[in-house]
Amino acid sequence: MPQDGVIRLKPDAIEGHGTGELLSFYGIAPIARPSAYTQTYATADKTHAAMTSAAMPAGGVGAAAGAWDTAANRDQAIAEFAALRADVIDVKNLVNSVIDDLQALGLLQ
Repeated sequence: MPQDGVIRLKPDAIEGHGTGELLSFYGIAPIARPSAYTQTYATADKTHAAMTSAAMPAGGVGAAAGAWDTAANRDQAIAEFAALRADVIDVKNLVNSVIDDLQALGLLQ
């Protein structure tokens, strides 16, 4: 077993032993391992989908101005809110995948 403070290069890993290991990449000042992420939303995927939402109705007075008091503009707003929610869920899934991958590599807790 390596002694404290020793870093060993292995074919498939860089292994550090000790209580105060610091790590850095590209010449940045070394830091201790960051604290763990709390993932209460567990769905993950690795497809970063294209944006599905578009501009909301403009608002204002009357149908020509895009007022939300018309059925068509209200329906468009509802559809855009739903598409925006889908876009946010996609990003959340992708971020979960990145966190999962970095945790698997031991770069995040």
